[in-house]
Amino acid sequence: MNMKIKFLKGIENFEDAYSVRKAVFVIEQDIDEELEIDINDERSNHLVIYDNEMPIATGRLFLDKDGFHIGRLCVLKKYRSRQLGKKVMEILIEKAILEGAEKIYLSSQLYATGFYRKFGFREYGDTYNDAGIEHISMVLRTCDIK
Repeated sequence: MNMKIKFLKGIENFEDAYSVRKAVFVIEQDIDEELEIDINDERSNHLVIYDNEMPIATGRLFLDKDGFHIGRLCVLKKYRSRQLGKKVMEILIEKAILEGAEKIYLSSQLYATGFYRKFGFREYGDTYNDAGIEHISMVLRTCDIK
């Protein structure tokens, strides 16, 4: 694998990030395509990992009035055994810390909470339905990173 990593800002160069999200969320998980793109995409830094020129993994980081948020993390099915989700999370967490984050928030599908706990994220609040899938809010206090 010839891996390249890029950050894409906003939606001007959004196609590569969206192609991975569409394959995973819209096609695999059957999420309505109109729900997949939201207002946060415009203000996000979209991390994309490529195999040669093909986008294979993505995640986004954005800052709003509540703080830093990581979201839309996904990896193409064919590449899931290669620790790319871990790589995306490490890079997004590092970027958030470099930009001054004291806390980082995310919304996790219930089955994925164990993955995020490995980075120090902890659940809070009640579960909720987002696009037909049960989710829970999670937070990482950056001072807790070892």
